[in-house]
Amino acid sequence: MKGSAQEKALLKKYRDGECTPAEKLRVEQWLVGLGRQDIPEVSSVSEKNILKTARKEVLKQTGTPRGRTVTMFRYASVAAMLVFIPLAYLFYNQLYKPQTPAEQRFSTLPGQQKIIVLPDSTEVTLNSSSSLAVGGSYNQKYRRVTLSGEAYFRVKHDKQRPFIVSTGKLQTQVLGTEFNVHAYTDEANIKVAVVQGRVKVSEQQNGVTKQLGDVLTHNLMLSYDVNSRRHVTTTADAEKLSAWKKGELYFEETGIQEIVKALSRRYNQGIELADAPLANCKYTISFSSGDALPKVLTVLGQLSGITYQTTQNKIIIHAKNCH
Repeated sequence: MKGSAQEKALLKKYRDGECTPAEKLRVEQWLVGLGRQDIPEVSSVSEKNILKTARKEVLKQTGTPRGRTVTMFRYASVAAMLVFIPLAYLFYNQLYKPQTPAEQRFSTLPGQQKIIVLPDSTEVTLNSSSSLAVGGSYNQKYRRVTLSGEAYFRVKHDKQRPFIVSTGKLQTQVLGTEFNVHAYTDEANIKVAVVQGRVKVSEQQNGVTKQLGDVLTHNLMLSYDVNSRRHVTTTADAEKLSAWKKGELYFEETGIQEIVKALSRRYNQGIELADAPLANCKYTISFSSGDALPKVLTVLGQLSGITYQTTQNKIIIHAKNCH
């Protein structure tokens, strides 16, 4: 075992170009013993064929002994080649086995956005306080990513490799389309809105995947309550819902709690609700990219009846009497 470890280390040094002249000569002599002058690729050679090739090399170099006379040299040759068989397997299997690429992670800070171009040219715009994980096997059988937060996807069409967005218990699957996914972990609802194309949303529970409702198309949005596991599909202006990509804010029948969280992420400002609304207050309202936070809060107060006060480190909103 110790010898194998040493040989493995030597072969790795050879692959990385770190051998001394003597070590390089030793490895190249092994390769000559296989009838090669270069380092073979393993991707097209099975383990069985590797061992078979090595054993054939033993027979070819040693031959079949005649009578009872076998020279010491031939015994030594056989022994050397038998030692080489596991070494050759080790060389192929450990050093030149294709490696799975590492997972990639992207994230944004509050008030920050980021555009990510995936290996298949799919474009992802990541909203503030969000993260995206791209698996090492991306673009093989599937194109799977994991989202926490909000992102807009412009998916490159590929009918052979479905694009899948995992968000907690939900997964959204498409072939090629544009859609928005809102899935912050501190909110109770996950929302998927389709700008164009077709999107299938499914729930994963106890290893079972179940499709939720019909396939979503243009301007349809599925809202999923994480706690109750209920979902509802409604019409929505998907373009406006994804206007955050241009720095704009758009809320459609949105509760005051969710609006406050969105403002906190957008402006990187601590904002808290001092009390829960007595009524189920929901609003449809938009703000342009140049609107400062004080202006947004003033307009929101005129619309909803909320009041706010600014302290040294945060903004306190009183929404008890919203209307």
